[in-house]
Amino acid sequence: MKNILKEKKYTIILIAILLVGIITRIIGFGEIPIGINVDEAGIMYDAYCIANYGTDRYDNSYPIYMINFGGGQSALYTYLAAGLIKIFGFSLTVVRLPALIFSILYLIFAFLITKDFKNKKLAILVEFIAVIIPWHFMQSRWAFDCNLMSSMMLISIYTLLKAKKPIMYILAGILFGITLYTYALSYVIIPIFLLLILGYMLYTKKIKIRNIVVMFIPLIILAIPLLLYLMVNFGWIPEIKTPYISILKMWEFRSNEISISNIFTNFLKIFKSMFAFDNNDFNAFPIFGTVYYISIPFAIIGFVQSIKAVKRDIKEKMLSLDIVMLINFVAVFICGLIIEPQIYRINAIFISIIYYIAVGIMYTSKERRNILIAFIAVYVVMFIWFLCYYFGVYGKENKNSSFNESVMEVTNYIESNEKFDGKYISMRAYAAQQYIYTLLANKTPPKEFIETAKIDDLVFGYGRYIFYELEINPDTVYVLESENEIKQLLEYLGFTREKFNDTIDIFYKE
Repeated sequence: MKNILKEKKYTIILIAILLVGIITRIIGFGEIPIGINVDEAGIMYDAYCIANYGTDRYDNSYPIYMINFGGGQSALYTYLAAGLIKIFGFSLTVVRLPALIFSILYLIFAFLITKDFKNKKLAILVEFIAVIIPWHFMQSRWAFDCNLMSSMMLISIYTLLKAKKPIMYILAGILFGITLYTYALSYVIIPIFLLLILGYMLYTKKIKIRNIVVMFIPLIILAIPLLLYLMVNFGWIPEIKTPYISILKMWEFRSNEISISNIFTNFLKIFKSMFAFDNNDFNAFPIFGTVYYISIPFAIIGFVQSIKAVKRDIKEKMLSLDIVMLINFVAVFICGLIIEPQIYRINAIFISIIYYIAVGIMYTSKERRNILIAFIAVYVVMFIWFLCYYFGVYGKENKNSSFNESVMEVTNYIESNEKFDGKYISMRAYAAQQYIYTLLANKTPPKEFIETAKIDDLVFGYGRYIFYELEINPDTVYVLESENEIKQLLEYLGFTREKFNDTIDIFYKE
């Protein structure tokens, strides 16, 4: 009876934590962050094109890797968003849904993997940490291809560890294969992880060669299009374009971002990315860091204790969660050494970091309930403070450059106003890749865009829109942001100045 009551208590706590995680993530969902990030806009428009026309914005049928702004973008998020658009219609909220859904899946599988391979008490603490830390919360609320990687990696690892029969190994292979489409750095992380984990599993006789073969068949099948993509972009084979699939050459192939020349610098940056912040306000706030600064000593303690467990488990030839977490940590860490680490780039490392924080808290409290409750209370206070900041300061005073709303708003205004009909529109607002916001605002069909687009590494214009270039013409409407000499010149030449908002002015000839 006592055990039944204890299990019931754990279940109630677990459900309560999960509900807090879900509710806090859906509050203001689709509205905060305010505006649309430039990469999010790229996903949004490509997803719209895929859903309605079966092509990306450049009229390529079903690319396996999106061109985006020339450097590429992994495709899984775009196709998930396209599917949801087909069901629920086109909106920012719908496009952001995959991030929310996969963040909830992360919470569920973080609990399951810890419960099944450690214990339920630690599993609840792992889920609690995942729910309240800024990194996980912030990545769950906007559309970015790599935001799916940590969740897919965790689900794939769990499936592999639970596999006993061939069907489960097939499923594990499929999931790891799908994970390759979440973010390009998974091409490095997954091979390292699988090499280490499968090597250890063979050493401990936890897997047979035939099961590895069974797992790798679907994994390799799913990886073949990406291997062809790499061959195309290394110049070994031409582009592949069919009505059913496109394997495209990027305008800028970013293989040169991988280098061993900056290993020492990257080594230091990894720790900043794990615990502090980077130059992107969508990853973490300097005031809180990724996991709160109070977590750093717990993470260190948890790491040390986990390493001790790893030494014991290797000696006893056990396949433990501590070994899995170390292998995941090492795989992502190695990737971070050879490419400049940003928080979003190494997000799979938080699978291990969250586990180490929980282990550190459990070890420090040493089953002393009052101390554990005190630690949890501090984290609850930190979470409430973070939520107030996120929904208050960040949510109401969006002065960052990561998310833009002005370009779409001014585009909608111009397109709906007859006095601008028949005129060219020169966009000079402060937004990266302004053209993508105009495409979104107008829902321009991809064929219409690509037939008139002027592209030379950048999109300089399409239809009646002009970007970057500036020639004074009475038949052109000028959208300019911030006070500058161009505005003074246009006024001098007799253009009417119309204030659109606090920073943007519209100039036109009556």
